[in-house]
Amino acid sequence: MSRSVLPALLALPALTLAVPAQAQEAGDVAAMRAEIARLRAQLEQLESRLSTVEANGKVTTTGAAPASGSQASAAPVPVSVSPPAMATSTAPAKAETQVAWKGAPQWTGPGGVSFKPRGRIQFDGSVVSRPQGISEPTLGWSNGVRRAFLGVDGKFGAGLGYRFEVDFAGSTPQFTDVWITYKKGPLTFTLGHDRLTTLEDLTSDLDTSFLERAAFVGAFGFERRLGLSVKYSKGDLLASAGIYTDDLATLGSGVPDDSYALDTRFVYHPKIGGVQWHLGASAHHRELNALATALRYRGRPGSRTTSARFVDTGLFSANAETGYGVEFAAVRGPLHVASEAFWQNVTRPGLPDPTFFGSYAEIGYVLGGARGYEDGSFGKIIPRNGIDKGGLGALQANLRYDWLDLNDRGVRGGTQRTLGLSMVWVPMEHVKFMADYLRVTVANTPILAGSSSDYDVDVIGLRAQYDF
Repeated sequence: MSRSVLPALLALPALTLAVPAQAQEAGDVAAMRAEIARLRAQLEQLESRLSTVEANGKVTTTGAAPASGSQASAAPVPVSVSPPAMATSTAPAKAETQVAWKGAPQWTGPGGVSFKPRGRIQFDGSVVSRPQGISEPTLGWSNGVRRAFLGVDGKFGAGLGYRFEVDFAGSTPQFTDVWITYKKGPLTFTLGHDRLTTLEDLTSDLDTSFLERAAFVGAFGFERRLGLSVKYSKGDLLASAGIYTDDLATLGSGVPDDSYALDTRFVYHPKIGGVQWHLGASAHHRELNALATALRYRGRPGSRTTSARFVDTGLFSANAETGYGVEFAAVRGPLHVASEAFWQNVTRPGLPDPTFFGSYAEIGYVLGGARGYEDGSFGKIIPRNGIDKGGLGALQANLRYDWLDLNDRGVRGGTQRTLGLSMVWVPMEHVKFMADYLRVTVANTPILAGSSSDYDVDVIGLRAQYDF
């Protein structure tokens, strides 16, 4: 029964009063009026209960109806009320689009479609000591915006994903991750501006142990390149391979560039006895073609706020480069260890082929959290009790030894050994502060300090970081 029926029921007394002759025939007008009053009260009670049904979705109440014919004093008739829309469920309907907070709002819609703005900002400051006799102006104290990424990522549905991101830190904006992916079972295909190299390079710059990656990563030119790759990831195995041209900045510079590279990587990452293990190997081959006279390897002293490079091969001619790398890492609770080695062989026309080498080894410990690991690379440090929850966040200490050798077979670029200590504070998710001290020892380098090719450099670096 709906509330629209009630006016008709309440009109029954008026209709009854309109037939006094029939009431007199019953011989008891006073009794009839008493009965009418009783019916009115019951109808008002029914209206009150129906109001409760509409408000709360409860379905059954009891009222009364007048007797048929002249049986005015018949017993009340039970009434069952079951509004169809209210009798099914009291739970609210599930929204088609859901919003979750992951440093920024992420919208997820039907069919797995999603959209999320993303970005990061890193402010760096460094002090790099000046060897006597080197006049590089950016030595000493310098600071700047290391990265200022802004972009979006998400999913189109049906296994398709996307990311578009630009770095605004420099004088000219540069594309970073710009790709479309297609995932089918254990396979993921990626088309766009992406990277496929080693553990150190594939670990996000948000999650590194020091301000800068190991020296060989920058020296050997590991970077994003435009290409197509496929990754197989299932259980404890990961394998990937890709074909690439060059990075978007070089391709858009107008310099003739028909170089291409083939890269592959294999990782075995089982978790045994509470320890996350990582064993990996990678290979890289690049045909330089039009860039045959422009190969150069060099490295900064663990800081990007200075443009100084104390090891530098200079430009030399080469037809191709071929590299091989091995990776090892282990994570157990707050403790992690990691080490890599990479050999870069260069094919030179009519000259001996040099092989350059880079490696590092590090150990780190986290108080109040653990270093993340997922799918072949390190991840974020998630504090167990951040300052937003009344705690102090997570604190990590790291010790690293880094080695880069750019001398071989007639090419003299120098050697650089770095002993580093870093402290990382993650007060809450998406916020990170870092400080590191590096003792850099340079030997047999063409970048001379006075008359000496051997000297030491001290580096102190600071970073404040936020990502979303």
